Formats: sequence, C-alpha cells, structure tokens
Amino acid sequence: MRPRSINLFEGLSLAAVALGALIMALTWNSVMATVSASVRGAGIEEAVMILAALYVLLLVMLILLASRRANSVAKWLFTAIIVAELVMSLPRLPGMLRAGPLGWASTAQLILQLVALWFLFVPASRTWFREWRAA
Repeated sequence: MRPRSINLFEGLSLAAVALGALIMALTWNSVMATVSASVRGAGIEEAVMILAALYVLLLVMLILLASRRANSVAKWLFTAIIVAELVMSLPRLPGMLRAGPLGWASTAQLILQLVALWFLFVPASRTWFREWRAA
C-alpha cells in the first residue's frame, strides 16, 4: 500500500505538469516569436512542439515510475529536473510575479513542484522506497 505522501507527490506533480502544459499553450505565440528570433529554419515550430511534448511525457513517466514502481532512478532524475528548474527560475521570479496571471501561474507551478518533491522525501516515502526495493 502506498503511503499518503506518495499519493500526494503523484497528484501534485501531475497537476504541476498539467499547469505547465496549459501555460505553454497560452504563451505559445510568445514562445515561438522568441525561438524564431533566435533560430532560423523551416520546421522550427514543429520541432519545439515535439520537444515540449517529449518533455511532458518524460515528466509524466518519471512521476509514475517513482510513485507506482518506487523506481529510485526515476525519483532522482525527477528531483534533478525540478532542482534545475528551480535554479533557472529563481533569477526570473521577480519578473514572473510582476507578469500578471500567467506569471502567477508559473510561480504556482514551481511551488506545486517543490511541495510534491518534498512529499517524495518525507520519512514515510523513504521507508516505502526501501521496503519496495527489499521486496
């Protein structure tokens, strides 16, 4: 039986991924304008769309492997990705908070990810990972 902390990790993480996908959809034109200004070439929009979809799928896969299979590799890869996102987001945080609803949503997504990550490392979760590995 999975502890409540693992269930909370899974739910909050998936909610953060869904919120991130929604933010990406709402800011797609702005993202594409930025990308197009830096990278020239045909098919760039399709490439960015594929990369965004692959990133979302990777996150969902890591979340489910960690929360359903107690996969330690998935747990640590997910942790590394979220820590990298935090490091990249911290310098932009004041601008995100001034950006209005989309900036607030991005900040909420980051907070959801961090809270979910915390649930992955509480004592009940660590015990569950150890027991799963021993079984």
